[in-house]
Amino acid sequence: MALDPQIAAVLEARRDLDPWQAGEPTVAAVRAGTGAYLKLQGGPRAVARVTRVTVPGPGGRLPLRIYHPFGAPPFACLVQFHGGGWVAGDLDLYDIPARWLADASGCVIITVDYRRAPEHPFPAPLDDCLAAVRWTADNAWRIGVDPQRIGVMGDSAGGNLAAAVSLRARDEGGPDIRLQVLVYPATDAACATPSYETYAVGYGLESRMMRWYWERYLADPADAGNALASPLRAADLTDLPPTAVMTAEYDPLRDDGERYAARLRSAGVPVTLTRYGGMVHAFFLMGGVVDRTAGLVGEIVREARQAFAPAGSLVPGTGARLPCLVARRDR
Repeated sequence: MALDPQIAAVLEARRDLDPWQAGEPTVAAVRAGTGAYLKLQGGPRAVARVTRVTVPGPGGRLPLRIYHPFGAPPFACLVQFHGGGWVAGDLDLYDIPARWLADASGCVIITVDYRRAPEHPFPAPLDDCLAAVRWTADNAWRIGVDPQRIGVMGDSAGGNLAAAVSLRARDEGGPDIRLQVLVYPATDAACATPSYETYAVGYGLESRMMRWYWERYLADPADAGNALASPLRAADLTDLPPTAVMTAEYDPLRDDGERYAARLRSAGVPVTLTRYGGMVHAFFLMGGVVDRTAGLVGEIVREARQAFAPAGSLVPGTGARLPCLVARRDR
């Protein structure tokens, strides 16, 4: 599919924000460039309330934001881990997407201000994300959440963290995760798939930039082979929660996500995989200027409703009955 015209316009407008224009960028420059996605998101949606809390984390106090939808508790919940290459991104950048998801899905959305590399390399961001999910499960009723209906989601580096949290929760006795949503996730530090070559330059996220992110996340290069850093290398992917993987056609990370979906499916995990034709990395953060971001949000909402509906019940708005069958969709 041809590059979406709205995406092409975004890429042209952001050309001057390329942190590689003057050579290898600083961490500060990368963080500033990532923050500029705020201008592409449109206005915030109303939610019942937003609660800011700090909870005990492995590195000290861990800030969370809890987005409560309208309606009566208990709610299902998605704990969301932001993207930004483990280096950039923050709660403010994901405020508008979190409000959108809470309003559209009727789920509580919890965003996590995990520690970032290079100041805090692997596994510190992962440790924080797992701590946030455990806190959510332990305090579910207090915050209006059903502890039996908790999922995780993330985009890019956040998708990597969501996959790794699911692996650790499986292997470390919980908490029980009902769904993982992985939006163009980074799943292998090798950065060696065909999409890394085909879309190396000119589509927003560049392959050299992704390698730069990995180098800062993994202080010890030997950690590249650790399944909790590179989930695609995990020896065992059985008994993981139902998974929705969304990829973008013009994205170096496209094959990372699609190969991970294929391995999950081979391990018997219910998986849906959607490739968004004409899209580029980070289009989840472009809802104010890219129409098809709404389709991505709509798919996340449908996956959440299906995962969190009682077994055998009708999924609202679909007419489909649970459980969901493994499927692949291309859009």
